Amino acid sequence: MKKLSVSLAVVLLCMTALVVTSCQKLRRNTSRARVNTLLVTGNYLKPRLLCELAQYRSKQPIILVQNDPDNAEGTARLFYLPGSGSQESEEIAATQFTEFLTFLNPKMVVFVGNEDECYPVDFVYQARNGNFRVLTISSNDWDKNAQLLGEVMRIPRLSRDYRDQLERCSAVTK
Repeated sequence: MKKLSVSLAVVLLCMTALVVTSCQKLRRNTSRARVNTLLVTGNYLKPRLLCELAQYRSKQPIILVQNDPDNAEGTARLFYLPGSGSQESEEIAATQFTEFLTFLNPKMVVFVGNEDECYPVDFVYQARNGNFRVLTISSNDWDKNAQLLGEVMRIPRLSRDYRDQLERCSAVTK
């Protein structure tokens, strides 16, 4: 009788451990972190550098818009860069932009760069029609853009880091 109760206790303990660990794995795979700010920008040096620095500090995702002149339809190509390093980037169909925004459900969508140069104006309208808070940062002065994005995302050193990295890039290209 004593052996039976000990073995029953061991089996019960093993089953409990199995259930607890499998629930944690399930929770880790199905839950995703809340996207507070989604950055949308063009695949050019200044806007991409600024957004990637912000992503490094905040772990928020980016959608890169690449205008593809070789594309017969004239549509832009979209690349989703997740905020966490564990996931890989993926391409999104431009026609699925609204559905992807709805799936991510960010609190705010920030468009960085000039309209039509970095991203299609239609994307801004789609985001506004989706009832998302939308902010466009589109000054020609990229130091001001970096300062404003730093204030919006609460990253105090973003402007300084952006200037430092931009200087490094320009020193390499010279």
